[in-house]
Amino acid sequence: VALSCKDRMHHLVAEELGLAPGPAPAENQNGRKFPEWKEALERSFLRMDKEVSGEVATDSACKCEAGTPHHAAVGSTAVVAVVSPTEIAVANCGDSRAVLCRNGTAVPLSSDHK
Repeated sequence: VALSCKDRMHHLVAEELGLAPGPAPAENQNGRKFPEWKEALERSFLRMDKEVSGEVATDSACKCEAGTPHHAAVGSTAVVAVVSPTEIAVANCGDSRAVLCRNGTAVPLSSDHK
């Protein structure tokens, strides 16, 4: 699951933000070139979850059987940050955290989902 997230998550985020190769996205009514980041990141995480949920259920290398408690415990954590010159959007799942260092002080940008 973690390897799939490593290989795919950034592609899903780019697609949801409209940054995937292809025609440039049009500006929305707020003058922003990207969709609303919160919703785009949420969709990315949901898509990744759907992809890996199907993968775990059909992967012969997975030693757990679908529908068992062990199957439910297979997963990963993730943090995604999208940075522009004026904004930072952060999304996370699990107990991974994003922290910004501002003048030598740690500023939490996310909170754990335990």
